[in-house]
Amino acid sequence: MAGLALFGPASAALPGRDALNAAKDAATGTLGKLKAEITTRTRGFVADYSINELYMIEAARIAGRRSASPRVRAFAGILAADARLSESELKRLLHSYNVSAVPASGLDSRRRGMISELTATPAFTRRYLAQQLLAETEQRILLRRYAGGGKIVAVRQFAERRLQRVDELLSALQRLQRGT
Repeated sequence: MAGLALFGPASAALPGRDALNAAKDAATGTLGKLKAEITTRTRGFVADYSINELYMIEAARIAGRRSASPRVRAFAGILAADARLSESELKRLLHSYNVSAVPASGLDSRRRGMISELTATPAFTRRYLAQQLLAETEQRILLRRYAGGGKIVAVRQFAERRLQRVDELLSALQRLQRGT
């Protein structure tokens, strides 16, 4: 349990189970960031990107039900709408340029676990915002890597455009997190 102190004061303030969930998210988030750093192939990029967008949509749906904060619910709606728009744009681009990469059709086990945690945690707003920060940061790394070295120009341009939007969302998310 002494290792939990590494995750900062917000984690230390959480009651038992939530502290463990925060530590688990931090550990798996580190692995997610590492995976995003090494993903440069188009198929991997498309699959990982779409899994993250599916997660954002599902997490926003839960936030709409569980968050007591109107600001958090509104921001969750923005994240979900942005994810739907982005996913649609990526699918059109893949089809238009006949790219043989397929977006994921469902969540991976890590994100299913994150969703499960959101449905059960008593400290919902804190956990939701922490998870969204983790997911957006991971998405930013994935986009930056593909924008810098992806092989398909149209997908690389998509990553560059999305990188700007993810930076905006990350800034807004950090402001929201400080304000709650």
